[in-house]
Amino acid sequence: LSGNEISQILLSLILSYVGGHRNRPRWIAWGVVFCALSCFILALPHFIYGAGDEALQLTKEYIREREEDEARIRSHQNYTIMVKSTNRLCLDTSSPKECLETISVVPLVLIFMSQFVLGIGNTLYYSLGQTYLDDNTKKTNTPLMLAYASSLRTFGPVVGFALGYFALKIYIDPTKTPIIDSSDPRWLGAWWLGWILLGVAMIIFAFLIGMFPKEIPKKSKQADTNQAKRPHSTVPVMLMNDAEAFGKEKESLSKRQQQAVTENTAEFAESIVEFPQLKDFPMALMRLLKNKLLMFNILSGIFYILGSSGYITFLSKYIEVQFHKSTANATVITGPITLFGMVAGFLISGIIISKKKPSPKKLLFWNVIVGAGYMAGQISYLFLTCPDEAWLTSGTGSGSSSTVGQLDTTTLNVAADTIKLLAGNEPVVNYTLSHDELKTEDANLPPSDKPGDQLPNGAEQSDEPHQEQSSLPPIPEASADDGTDRTTESSRRRRRLAVDKTDEEQHSTTTIPNQPDSILYTAKLVPGACLKGCAVGFYLFSIISSIINCLGASGRIGNLLVNYRCVSKQDKSFTQGLILMMISLFALIPGPIIYGRIIDSTCLVWTEECGKRGNCQLYDQKLFRYYINITALCLTSVGVFFDGLVWWYGKTLDLYGEREMAEQQQRQQQQQQHNQHKVHPEPISNHAFKHDS
Repeated sequence: LSGNEISQILLSLILSYVGGHRNRPRWIAWGVVFCALSCFILALPHFIYGAGDEALQLTKEYIREREEDEARIRSHQNYTIMVKSTNRLCLDTSSPKECLETISVVPLVLIFMSQFVLGIGNTLYYSLGQTYLDDNTKKTNTPLMLAYASSLRTFGPVVGFALGYFALKIYIDPTKTPIIDSSDPRWLGAWWLGWILLGVAMIIFAFLIGMFPKEIPKKSKQADTNQAKRPHSTVPVMLMNDAEAFGKEKESLSKRQQQAVTENTAEFAESIVEFPQLKDFPMALMRLLKNKLLMFNILSGIFYILGSSGYITFLSKYIEVQFHKSTANATVITGPITLFGMVAGFLISGIIISKKKPSPKKLLFWNVIVGAGYMAGQISYLFLTCPDEAWLTSGTGSGSSSTVGQLDTTTLNVAADTIKLLAGNEPVVNYTLSHDELKTEDANLPPSDKPGDQLPNGAEQSDEPHQEQSSLPPIPEASADDGTDRTTESSRRRRRLAVDKTDEEQHSTTTIPNQPDSILYTAKLVPGACLKGCAVGFYLFSIISSIINCLGASGRIGNLLVNYRCVSKQDKSFTQGLILMMISLFALIPGPIIYGRIIDSTCLVWTEECGKRGNCQLYDQKLFRYYINITALCLTSVGVFFDGLVWWYGKTLDLYGEREMAEQQQRQQQQQQHNQHKVHPEPISNHAFKHDS
């Protein structure tokens, strides 16, 4: 999946450098074509391998074909006809698990190639598209245009999820009739169909984008002035004389034409740049690297992405561990709230910046405030969790060794692949000990505590080694007046939990030895995690996430404006390529790797597959929360520091093009004065007027 970032690192600089000086709409269109090509590559595995035998066996066509084959076999007297078929035989006994490498390299290569091609398309689209939008829009309207574009981009995943939902409702082979519905766990949807539809849609948009001109023609200012000067009258123009029809326009038409041609020529000369030479590439790159304001802004974005990478990449895992929510249930609430907050942040900031035009000092200082608010939200995450001080789990077998939760016993051998969370009134850790482990435990106990010994009240504990064993937390004495000693370590080891499993609920009865009177404890267990008190923390987490994402989105527009305004016009596209390369190299690739290693370090129980470590089944909830949030907090604080430097060095930045507009007007006035000296001062006759017309 890192092919996207790899292609951006390798090609973003050269593509943005060359494409920024050529016909940008055509280069953008080719970028969209590359994105469409990546979608088609992702759909290739379906056309190479097909739907699969297991999926085809669940169709009416397969059953009909099989019945026809069986009928032909039964119709033959000797039953000697061997029918050629790809149907697999079902054995009476299950075959042992084989640890064979059955993974094909071809799908992995195709996925990498699709991401690599997608990176090329993203480079052309983002590095050239935004600068084309900025160059062909009023500088005061650029924030609003960027807000619209960012908001629509934020809703992109929503459209993707909706498209995937409808595509997965269709069977993987639409030409077949399945005998099961989408609620069946064996159902395989048409996962490839969405990629085909997206690819076709992007091909259509590529043709539309390629039809745009290199520079969008701007409305002539002189035409607006003449339109304003023209008198408003109900008399038809044909009945007016020249003075009434043109008002003050009855001046030299050739003079006005010459001024318009001069303005258009100047603008056209600014837009035309020679084809970039590769020998100038190092000079242009050094020019950008020496730009302090630009580099501080890029570094700020890198550390902000690193700080949020853990929440972006592992949000479902974070919610699952901290609040015991499944991925589907978590995204139903967190997803829409977060998206709404981001869209609101983009639109509100774009409208305010375009209408109010705050000074660079205020706008850039707002980014510092946004960073501080983001840090405050990360600090609050340290205290938002589902309160469970110990886990209640069940498992069978033996496997990796681990000490989990509040275990009163020594390290137990646990079958990590069969761990299940159970919710009960008294949270405990419940594992099954093997025969040898029980014998070892019995040998270490005094004779009175061994299995089979009579309790003081005559009750006898079960001595079946296959029964599930549990370590319960210390239970208070039955009466404060009892003179007996408190539960010893050996007696705590002998506490047994007999669990009567049912589909919906489980009842456990525990007999505590070494007590004056046998005390019978009954606990009601239900499958799942202990969710008591989880709802409040989860909803607070969702609300805070929405708020800080809204704040973060409101600061994005200011950062984008800095990237456009702190460099010259000819370096805009190249600047976007440099930003894309640095963010991919220093943020997008290392971010998931860093947080992945941190999350793995908090794992308590791993599965074992074919002699190798598999997936993590149980995490240390407290360490998981602290490591993730503290790391994110430290990285975000560095980003806030660089935002402070951007605010300090960018106080006098021309964000709205007012200074550039004033300089352009001054150049036009100088050009007009220069042209007036060349024009003959005598009035132009009517004959010359008609000739010019």
